Amino acid sequence: MAVLAGIGRAVERDIAQEVRDRKRIFSHGNAGSVSQDSQVQQVVGQIAAQVYAAEAATLRSAEPLQRAYVARFGNNPQQEKDANIAAEIETAKAQVIVSELVLRSATELFNALGASGVSVNKALDRHWRNARTAASHNPLIYKARIVGDWRINGTEPPFVWQIGSGTGKA
Repeated sequence: MAVLAGIGRAVERDIAQEVRDRKRIFSHGNAGSVSQDSQVQQVVGQIAAQVYAAEAATLRSAEPLQRAYVARFGNNPQQEKDANIAAEIETAKAQVIVSELVLRSATELFNALGASGVSVNKALDRHWRNARTAASHNPLIYKARIVGDWRINGTEPPFVWQIGSGTGKA
């Protein structure tokens, strides 16, 4: 999750720099320079807000992880179990929203730059690719389902994640 938040921060940094440096404008834009165009400013502001929320969710999800770590060294199995459940649920919720926000930001940055933003030399597409890769390592559909099952049915989340070959037909 911290990797995703860092990618978001890079998106925010790069879009602001690209807009500042951009010389070409659109004939139907709102200003004589891209950096003064209110719609472009809105795109950059929206990205900054999304990245802020992603970072905040990442930081907040660290708190129950710390409590679970501390509970591990206590002498109270129920407290440890409760702390682990809270850590799994909180990090799953954060994982879902952080991934969504950073992927959206890495896509929306092109709305402020036009076709020149997809230049191979700029390599801005790396942000989306890196975010997609990081997000794919934590299967979001399962994270969301686990949170939903917990909220609806009180089903405890798994504490050990693994992958492997299934027993069903391929």
